[in-house]
Amino acid sequence: MIKLKYDNHVIGGGTIPKQTFRRLKKEKQLRIFDAALDEFSNKSFNEVKISSIIKEAKIPRGSFYQYFENKLDLYKYVFYALGERKMEYMGELLPNPDEIPFLELFRQLYKIGIKFAIDNPKGIKMMRYLFSSKDLIYKEIMHDGLNQAKEFYRGYIESDKKLGRINPDIDTEVFTEMVINLINNISIEEFSNTDKEINYNRMLDKFNKIAFILEKGILIGDK
Repeated sequence: MIKLKYDNHVIGGGTIPKQTFRRLKKEKQLRIFDAALDEFSNKSFNEVKISSIIKEAKIPRGSFYQYFENKLDLYKYVFYALGERKMEYMGELLPNPDEIPFLELFRQLYKIGIKFAIDNPKGIKMMRYLFSSKDLIYKEIMHDGLNQAKEFYRGYIESDKKLGRINPDIDTEVFTEMVINLINNISIEEFSNTDKEINYNRMLDKFNKIAFILEKGILIGDK
């Protein structure tokens, strides 16, 4: 099953959320998560008020600060928890990624990612506010996410090079960054304008054209 670690965030020994939150019953955790997601998916980070979240979650204000340091910590928790859900979602639909060549895996993961986005509209609305802000929070989360993605793709690229599926002379780091930048540019272009309806077919079409170039190359014949 596909897994991506979120050390220092949601999974295992991390700092977000606090241990007091982790010890809550799952039902209460989910109630707080849902209340926060509702707010963050309908307003920009700066517009969201903690008072609105705790009212919807039905918790005292003092309890909030036992679970999270501040609004930013809650925001990060929601964001990374959504990322964890996405990886679990992908793992359920693609249980044996190690048996698939990298480019085909790359193609299937993107298609499943589109399906996840359609099935989780609140998460996408939250992402759109983030992408349109281009503030320090955006830079921090994007930096963190890019590092996670690099680790994930790097392993599959190296594996395919050893199996003779990818040219061993290709620089893994450069190829990894190129792949991530290409797909991120599609998302950024589509999500940055919150006034425009997201066109997932257009995103998938652009991705398929990129995947075709990666697979077939740009030179004709033996050069």
